[in-house]
Amino acid sequence: MGAYASHRYLKTFDDAEAHVRYIGFREREDKSESLGLFSEHHDSADAQEFIDSLKAKRFKHPDVPVIHTVLFSMSGDEWNRSGFQPGDYQKMIRHVMKEWEIKTGYRLTWVAAEHRNPDHPHCHVAIRAAYKDRDGVEHRLKISNEDRKFFREQFQKTKELFRPIDPPPRELSYQYEKDRPLVIDTSFVDNLFYQIQRDLEHEEWERERARKKALNKERTR
Repeated sequence: MGAYASHRYLKTFDDAEAHVRYIGFREREDKSESLGLFSEHHDSADAQEFIDSLKAKRFKHPDVPVIHTVLFSMSGDEWNRSGFQPGDYQKMIRHVMKEWEIKTGYRLTWVAAEHRNPDHPHCHVAIRAAYKDRDGVEHRLKISNEDRKFFREQFQKTKELFRPIDPPPRELSYQYEKDRPLVIDTSFVDNLFYQIQRDLEHEEWERERARKKALNKERTR
């Protein structure tokens, strides 16, 4: 089963605000999905409160990220065969983020949105680019290659932990694939994840543009 997690960062407040509003409130392909964001402690996080927190002076420098974004994704085939249900991403992402906090000693502020795309159900996480240490002192948040590897490996472990059922094998090599250690060629995987993220965001942007075009056409009738 693939462990898909990709990272990037945004350096301007406008880009960060647009991203947060887009992941939280764009029209969902699955009409049963509710709009909005979730966070560590809330199923309905306050988007404006998070956005306002990004106006801090420490983010004014043009070379300093405002938010980090991490995209977690799996194939629709894995989602369906494993028996995942709406809301499972919330449990898994909270677990991954808490494990990262425990590993690093960081206290983070983040919001996320689950998008149940049939081909690639995924979850966007927006992390405020500052953390508090164990003494409550705030520092600039950096995400390293080691952190990116952690996200992928921990997401894989978390999927196994929360997986409702064991999916049936698709090929004879299933047991071998299941039992062998997780080895990741980061150069290849980073390019793959980046392309997946770009494709997903382009698909979502195209659907949103088509929806707005249809609405404008209705209004002009």
